Amino acid sequence: MPDTEPQSGGEYGSDSVDVQRLDALVEAEASAKDIAPAVSELLPADAADRIEGFEPEAQAEVVHHMEQESAADALSHMALPLAASVLNDLPAREAGELLAMMETDDAVDLLQHFDERTRAGIIETLHPKLAATLGKLALFGPETAGGIMTTKIGVVRSSMRIGQAIDWLKLHEIHDAQNELYVVDDQKRLVGTISLRRLLVLDDEKDLESHIDRDFDSVGTGMDREEVARVFERYDLLTLPIVDEHGRVLGMITIDDVVDIIAAEATEDAFRQVGAGDSEAVYSPIIEKIRGRGPWLLGNLLMAQVGSVVLLFFTDLIALIPAVAVVYPIIANQSGNSGQQSMAITLRGLVLGEIRPERVWPLLRREVLFGLIAGAVVGVVFALGAALVGPQVISGPVAQGGSMGWFWFGGACGLAMAIAMTLGCLAGTAMPLGMQKLGVDPATAASIFVTMVTDAISYGVFLTLIVLAKPLLLG
Repeated sequence: MPDTEPQSGGEYGSDSVDVQRLDALVEAEASAKDIAPAVSELLPADAADRIEGFEPEAQAEVVHHMEQESAADALSHMALPLAASVLNDLPAREAGELLAMMETDDAVDLLQHFDERTRAGIIETLHPKLAATLGKLALFGPETAGGIMTTKIGVVRSSMRIGQAIDWLKLHEIHDAQNELYVVDDQKRLVGTISLRRLLVLDDEKDLESHIDRDFDSVGTGMDREEVARVFERYDLLTLPIVDEHGRVLGMITIDDVVDIIAAEATEDAFRQVGAGDSEAVYSPIIEKIRGRGPWLLGNLLMAQVGSVVLLFFTDLIALIPAVAVVYPIIANQSGNSGQQSMAITLRGLVLGEIRPERVWPLLRREVLFGLIAGAVVGVVFALGAALVGPQVISGPVAQGGSMGWFWFGGACGLAMAIAMTLGCLAGTAMPLGMQKLGVDPATAASIFVTMVTDAISYGVFLTLIVLAKPLLLG
């Protein structure tokens, strides 16, 4: 039934006995009902991995027979498209029960993967208070602080005494990652925090307001999740409260959310650079893959033609000296590679906020200097190779110039390589900077534009040099 390879427990994974028991059941092709309890014994992340490895038609069946809390934890660790697919195969009421056991941010992430009709059907089965909470959170964009926050937080009034705050804490469930309570005034505005440890060591009769820490960080619901991650990194935070425009605390982001953000943004940027859909996953439906990749493949086709149109101006030259047709793709490849390297470094700097406006010109100069040095080195090697190896493997009009003809041909190859790589580095750096200046995400298809520019530059520079050197080449 499940199509999965046996795995063994690791140092940080589930108990090896539990894993071996599950492996034995899988090898024996046991039923989903028999396998489900064994999956429930695994750590959530391991359980998620095993469920993802089952045959698609068996995943929902295994989840259905699992202990509900374990099933909810496993689903929250699965790839979102797969987890949504599993819930979609379950009855709406059962899917709602599982969502109700998840952290609110995880539940909202899953709800946003359903179509409107399915989402409404599931929300109808939830407790009205939870349904209202999830519905409110779903209004925030998934790329914003509001879209990734959890509302399962500890909030106490500043007018309380220490003992009252402790009593409140005993009666309410808060997020495991929250190590300090948020303190609000009578208008529910965040005025400070107090650590759980400090709360426990203070006298019960002392006023809470006198012992709160008023030096705290908070962000609004609309902040982009990448900026949220930078705030965590800059201030070494474990949690971060989210407030509305009036300063009222709405929720909290935890460090595990930030780890997910970093992974998601890295994947998204990588997809965008190659024109894949930024929301596409391995198991996304075919139609989603087509919607995500199709437009960029067509765009790439157009850009490739724009870059190659330069060749139309040199058709007679290529026919006269066929050897150039062997060389210009190599120069274009090297120029494109140097441009992609510069683009990757620049994109990283933009993402991490390392590139300030006043440092743009020094950055451009540095990349051009690198391109010039690297291009000179590679150009010399390429020139020698073209001059020495060319006569042995290529026949054609260049040979009419004798050894000196090949010498000039090699020189043109090397010089074109140096110029193309230098300009490639410039294009790879300038393109994402320019796109950001125009308000366009620099990761979005910057790659195909850089490729178009470097191809056109490489073809144009090399073939122009060959035209200029033609009398020397042909003797």
